[in-house]
Amino acid sequence: MKVGLVIMDENPADGLKIVRAADRAGVHSLWSIDYYNRSSLTRAAAFAAVTENAIVGTSVTPLFARSPLALASAAADVQAIAGGRFVLGVGSSTRRMNQDWYGTPLQHPAPQVRERIALIRRLIAHRHGPFSFEGRFDRVSMAHYDRTALPDAMTILAAGVGEHMVAVAGECADGFVGHTIASAGYLRDTAAPLLAKGAARANRDATGLRVTTQIVAAASADPRAARRDAAAQVGFYSTPKGYDLLFPDGQFAAERAAARAAVAQNDVPGVIAAGEPMVGERAVFGTQEDVAAQLRRYADVVDWAILYPPHFGVDPDRIHANELSLIEVAAAWTS
Repeated sequence: MKVGLVIMDENPADGLKIVRAADRAGVHSLWSIDYYNRSSLTRAAAFAAVTENAIVGTSVTPLFARSPLALASAAADVQAIAGGRFVLGVGSSTRRMNQDWYGTPLQHPAPQVRERIALIRRLIAHRHGPFSFEGRFDRVSMAHYDRTALPDAMTILAAGVGEHMVAVAGECADGFVGHTIASAGYLRDTAAPLLAKGAARANRDATGLRVTTQIVAAASADPRAARRDAAAQVGFYSTPKGYDLLFPDGQFAAERAAARAAVAQNDVPGVIAAGEPMVGERAVFGTQEDVAAQLRRYADVVDWAILYPPHFGVDPDRIHANELSLIEVAAAWTS
């Protein structure tokens, strides 16, 4: 298992300091996220420009926040800057985010993801001449399209939680991105069979899929503070009802309901209290040694573990300090 790091600083200039330090330390991979206050692709381009060795990826880029052509062009640019080290991680995002944030309806998520990934691949692979695509959801038509100087391929990973979305990742992507609070048990017992099912549907070999997952990770000389930060993030991410498959048989139903109510009231202590019972199996936290030891439960489940620093209710200085600590964990694990 290789261990990478999500760069969580809101200020991209601060994030680049972490990226440079992590690349020097030998961290396997460095990842950006997309959110209402940051662009995963812009940051990935910056990461690629200041690194030499680490894989650079997005974990994840919303597939429908940008037009297919804009996404393909940006991804090809980043791949060129990275010299082939770029991995495009994509996901559907939730219906609410698509409608309220991006102004894009998401009515049939699984087939829309399948079609959009196929279109992105075709756009990146196309060299010159007219381009036309007429799908169920997407349409692109250009009389002239010339991209001979840019890469014609890249690794695409797809995120998913529910049955259909995970299977689609197995069907059409090069690998899978597990959710930030997916337990090792979920990844092994639920996600892996669904990926295999999707791969079989497309006559693909599931063993060739790269399985990755984000993992809430907090490392500190103060283990109680690390646990608190991890519990806040786990509690926050447990709230969407669309993540029910991560909690089989109604697991932690009361805690999730409490977290949902606390988030609605901006009650950070309430979110932490709700996350506390869940944090043991859905995060890694404590001292650097504690984090490294807890990561072992994922070692036989995923190819790449992506450490995700908590940010909900965590001030910027603590996020930055945690990233510096996690660099040491990731680099030591790789070595």
